Amino acid sequence: MLWTAYVGTGEPPRGEDFVRAVKELAGRAGIDPDPIERARPRDRRTDLLQGFIELCRRELASDRGVPARDYLGGRGLPEQAIQRSGIGLVPKPDKTRHALKRIGYREAEIAAAGVVSDSRWPGRVCGAWMNEYRRPGTLWARSLDDSSGEGSRYLYLRGASRTNLPPYGFSDLLPGSGDLRRDLVLVEGIFDLHQLRAHGVQNVAAVGGVGIAPRTFELLSRLGVERVTLCLDRDQPGRDAINRAVEHSTRARRSPSVLVIDPDRLTPAKDPDEYVREGGIAAWDALAAARSCGITWRALELATDVTADSPPEMRREALARAGAWLGTVPPRLALEQEDAVAAVAERCGYSSAAVWRVFRARFWSSERDLRVSHSLEFR
Repeated sequence: MLWTAYVGTGEPPRGEDFVRAVKELAGRAGIDPDPIERARPRDRRTDLLQGFIELCRRELASDRGVPARDYLGGRGLPEQAIQRSGIGLVPKPDKTRHALKRIGYREAEIAAAGVVSDSRWPGRVCGAWMNEYRRPGTLWARSLDDSSGEGSRYLYLRGASRTNLPPYGFSDLLPGSGDLRRDLVLVEGIFDLHQLRAHGVQNVAAVGGVGIAPRTFELLSRLGVERVTLCLDRDQPGRDAINRAVEHSTRARRSPSVLVIDPDRLTPAKDPDEYVREGGIAAWDALAAARSCGITWRALELATDVTADSPPEMRREALARAGAWLGTVPPRLALEQEDAVAAVAERCGYSSAAVWRVFRARFWSSERDLRVSHSLEFR
């Protein structure tokens, strides 16, 4: 049945297309697709990164790791959570070279991997950012000095892009049942993730910044995610990032449904890390229950600072902004579009019927509007 649903009436896929199709169907069924993948030759650089991370974890557990463990404990991470997190401590370069040479890597390989090329790395806590095959794609390192500037607080491995990687921590959700990854929370910071994991929230991953590209939503959809809840920092960059992410999800060829936790709900905390540290898991559960549709959230952002009592010209300008954007929403989001129109109409003090007529006449092409109407016929 699954195979028929996938191939429809076309020719069955072959070769790489066959592997891709079977992996996608396995993901939908909640089956770990890794065994389906053909055997891959060993990648010595990836193996070296894995060896480096294991070295860093031993360094954190040693006597030299006491300051770093105290720092992590001060951030609300108990000892067991630190051990489960995969976090390590970057040793001095000479120790790194010696340890990696002992397990068979040449000096040229160590230099090319970049693990000793940045003098700012030693003494920082670090971790591996895994790809969808649960192998290190890149590494991050964070200063123990919270007063350091935003630009130098986090460092990433040179020459190893995060562009095509799933969000940080998502690979932990790939083994076994797909239940955990069906409803995924995306946070901004790496320590947002570790704080939530320490409090028992497992279905969370981090974007490691403020950019979520369309291909990220496509990848998550392919790997079995059905809903994504965005919970980014309570500042203007975080708010702007949510707006961009919702727009990017609409441009993706396939995307999970997108929900939003309004950053203002984190008040007085700046981010999920601080919010959960101060309020605990009960506060997080209440926050997560207050999520709303991303399409409606974005449309209301375009009508912000407007109420039904605002001057008519302000309300109509807000409607124009929301209508122009809602006209770009693809037909697969027609139901979300209809809810967003109703919400914007209510905020601006107009009836939904009147706003629909204006949007159809001014912002939406007749061909696209016809497709949307057909998608709503079953209602």
